[in-house]
Amino acid sequence: MLAPMTNTQSHEDGTLAEDEYRWLTMRAKGGFGITMTCASHVQEVGKGFPGQLGIFSDDHIEGHQKLSAGIKSYGSVAVVQLHHAGMRSPEELLGEIFSRFCVGK
Repeated sequence: MLAPMTNTQSHEDGTLAEDEYRWLTMRAKGGFGITMTCASHVQEVGKGFPGQLGIFSDDHIEGHQKLSAGIKSYGSVAVVQLHHAGMRSPEELLGEIFSRFCVGK
């Protein structure tokens, strides 16, 4: 099994980037029986690191479908690691989102 790794290869809006797609599908092609994504944030305000894959918006569906199909094409099981950084979400990553959701709470 490929353990989830923080590879910071996705787009800043959480959509799948081609670099991350290639990296993960190469692992599946290399023989991992289970290929897991990096921590994928489940809420916009839950982002924990730059380039983090997201799974909180319909905008992410197409990338996850492509990634899942790519991983499965090599006989590996595709798994998404769900994540929310909570109080450790870096303010500098969230900018205005941080102010809207976190300030004063």
